Amino acid sequence: MNKSIYNNYEHQMAYHCAPTIKGIKCGSMVAFTVDSDNSFRNFLESHAKCFQCHGLAYLQLSRQRNHTLMFFYRPQLLTRLLRRPLAIDILKSFDYPVEKGIDEASLPALLEHLKNRIADCEGFPHEIGIFLGYPPTDVQAFIDNKGQNFLYSGFWKVYTNEAAQKHLFQCYNDCINDMCDRLRAGESLSEVMGAA
Repeated sequence: MNKSIYNNYEHQMAYHCAPTIKGIKCGSMVAFTVDSDNSFRNFLESHAKCFQCHGLAYLQLSRQRNHTLMFFYRPQLLTRLLRRPLAIDILKSFDYPVEKGIDEASLPALLEHLKNRIADCEGFPHEIGIFLGYPPTDVQAFIDNKGQNFLYSGFWKVYTNEAAQKHLFQCYNDCINDMCDRLRAGESLSEVMGAA
């Protein structure tokens, strides 16, 4: 495999997933630019064991020409955050199968519904923020306000707890900068993940 392609996938993943890799965020999405199906498949296969060892799962959400949208997530943390009452209410409003409760065994059905919603929507479905760890109050406020009237915009549009979210965004940025700096310095993604 072309080493520069391989490094490019590692850098894209570090830039978009560092907080999830580090365990301070439940999930991250990456729209990888895919040079060839084989190169990207090789990247995923060569890192699969490392991802698994570090509690990271992944799923392809969509594919268009030379881009693939991937979701990297921590099943336990995601399950816990999806169980919040307002999160459940939001998911119910978009027909997610949550009637029997949410646990790790129900995640595949929820994620399959998310994939279908992405396929059916122009842009992204608003509830995707729930899967990315955004506070349900901010997701609901975003929906109610049609994306307007927010207090602050960073990793998402903030409607509540502005100071706390700004602090969290700084933690995310510090994590991203550290991971990207280490990759630029010559460490591999596996080495960086081992130290996360």
